[in-house]
Amino acid sequence: MNERMDQEFRAHVKQNDADFFQMVERHPVLSLPLPRSPFEALVRIVVGQQLSVKAAETVFHRLEQAVGGQISASKINLVSPAHLRAAGLSGAKTASVFALAEFSGEDERHLHRLVEGPWNVFREELLQVRGIGPWSADMYAMFGLGLNDVFSPGDLGLRKAMERHLNVAQKQKPAVYDQRALCWSPYRTLASLHLWHSLKPDHERFSAQ
Repeated sequence: MNERMDQEFRAHVKQNDADFFQMVERHPVLSLPLPRSPFEALVRIVVGQQLSVKAAETVFHRLEQAVGGQISASKINLVSPAHLRAAGLSGAKTASVFALAEFSGEDERHLHRLVEGPWNVFREELLQVRGIGPWSADMYAMFGLGLNDVFSPGDLGLRKAMERHLNVAQKQKPAVYDQRALCWSPYRTLASLHLWHSLKPDHERFSAQ
């Protein structure tokens, strides 16, 4: 599946964006994110806001310990804000996690109904939740739902990669990056993975995964 998608993606960008194809040509095959449990995925996104991947994993593991196992809305509702703060969450992130638990509804039914519907409807509702902005919604679409055609024009890593490799002028408005990415559709999630990958040192960037 990954190899077939990779072949289709490379053929698409070769035809539609020669500069981008030159960037990804020597990259290894990258795997698309696999969907996660909806509520757990949302909490992971909140935990990871403005943290390195390693630091976010550490805090998330502490959070799992604080609630006694896999993260769920019902388990969050059984603990106090102090438990989440002790696990390493800021006050704002703690409030956001409790807001997500309320948003998910009884037994997370509302959340699961949204997952089964169109993403644009889900995204609109999600953006009403405290602590969830456009970047968090985009990351959830990629890494929580595993959608294939998502691009986050506000992501600093994606912008940096486009400026470095695709001759996009620095510090443009998000719409400029969004417009540049349109020709990668319907593979913008995979394109994003390659952009992030392009920021690695060459010995990691061009090695087999």
